[in-house]
Amino acid sequence: MAEEFNATAEGQRICRQYLSKLGWSKQWRQTLNLQLHPGFQGKEFEAKQRQCDQMQEEAEGNFSAEVEHWRKEGSANAKEVLKTILQTLGRRTDLGFFGKRIVDRLRRELF
Repeated sequence: MAEEFNATAEGQRICRQYLSKLGWSKQWRQTLNLQLHPGFQGKEFEAKQRQCDQMQEEAEGNFSAEVEHWRKEGSANAKEVLKTILQTLGRRTDLGFFGKRIVDRLRRELF
């Protein structure tokens, strides 16, 4: 028997995945700032900062791809997934640059 699709759970999964990846990159950057001294270990510090940037870009890219997938689908379930994402992330202030733009776009499109 086929499982019934739960749009709310799918939206929450997308949000959790995005926030988790974003949180890891922010925490790693914070740890780097405590452990490495840019004046003494400049090249190593810059390389690790680029890795943090790459992690954040990957999180933003995955989130954008998921949202675009559901935006283009256009079904009632897709709209419910997008509403769940908006409700979960709509009032957060700790999102990345593109995460904020995506949430603002969802807000304009859905309401």
